[in-house]
Amino acid sequence: MTRSFNTLLPYSSAISRFKPALLSMLIGCSMVVAGCNQAPKTKADASTDNTESKTESKTELKTDTNTDNNEQTAQQPQNDPDAQPMMSTQDKPLEINWRALDSGEQAVDPKSFKYPFALDSDAVQAQAKFSGISPEQAQHSLTVGMASNEPLEKLLDQLADSYVSHSYSEKDAKLIVYTTPNVTPSEYDYVIKHEFARGLILPIEIMPSPEGKADAASNTAAH
Repeated sequence: MTRSFNTLLPYSSAISRFKPALLSMLIGCSMVVAGCNQAPKTKADASTDNTESKTESKTELKTDTNTDNNEQTAQQPQNDPDAQPMMSTQDKPLEINWRALDSGEQAVDPKSFKYPFALDSDAVQAQAKFSGISPEQAQHSLTVGMASNEPLEKLLDQLADSYVSHSYSEKDAKLIVYTTPNVTPSEYDYVIKHEFARGLILPIEIMPSPEGKADAASNTAAH
């Protein structure tokens, strides 16, 4: 039995009124079904992820550690097989070549030199009293003493391991260099090059010590 179009017309109108609601329900159902279809991670999957993460962390840590070790190894000084040890000068007589110490400066008269220390300064007065010398001597000694290390480098280049020690005598305004017994005793007037005491003379005495010991150093003030 066939229903006429007029008979179905009321139902069509009803369906038309509920059509938006039906569409919303269908969309909601589709989202729920889609969510249900996504299978949750199992314990095995989570364990696999954790294992992979730990493996990656260990690999990165090991790589960083190896890199640091390589950098530290590269920074460590390597023994140079071609490096020559310092030659000893104690096995033969040694005489200082004073020409090698020539500063090239002209000596000046101490009486006309403009000293940086005033005669009535505390430093000069204290030095004069301590050393038992005049203020003029103390003024000169203090100035020369400030530059007394100037010729030492060239002296040490010649003496090498024959050098023992050195001291500066404030009383005599002299540099004393103590050496091993194989060095020939000698003296030299060194003209200071440094602008602080340029042109003033620094007497230098090479004094070999018995058994290579600077026993005489106790009688002078160490510089």
